[in-house]
Amino acid sequence: MRTYFRTYNLWVTIEKGCQPPTEMDNPTVAEIKQQKEESSKNFKALSFLHSAMVESIFPRIMDSVVAKEAWDTIQDEFEGSERVKAIRLLNFRRDYENMKMKDSETVKDYVSRLMKLVN
Repeated sequence: MRTYFRTYNLWVTIEKGCQPPTEMDNPTVAEIKQQKEESSKNFKALSFLHSAMVESIFPRIMDSVVAKEAWDTIQDEFEGSERVKAIRLLNFRRDYENMKMKDSETVKDYVSRLMKLVN
């Protein structure tokens, strides 16, 4: 996804977030244009995120107005906190160390199981 956003010059919008437009007294044409461009990039990035999500995750980001907020929600959902990552890593390591080929299993099935765990 990061590469996708970088391709369309939207990664900065995701990374920093889009600030809501502030009320300015007598804004210049350049300031108005910049606000519209930032807002457009935010909604474009949000649209990409919405279209890329599966139905089970979409309701969690549906109410997001800022693309960064949706990105953070998705990141927490898939990666989790540092503690969750550490626990998952320990579980994968335990599963890998305990993996043995069963007597009734073919080599192909064992390799498939092993590759699934590694991936």
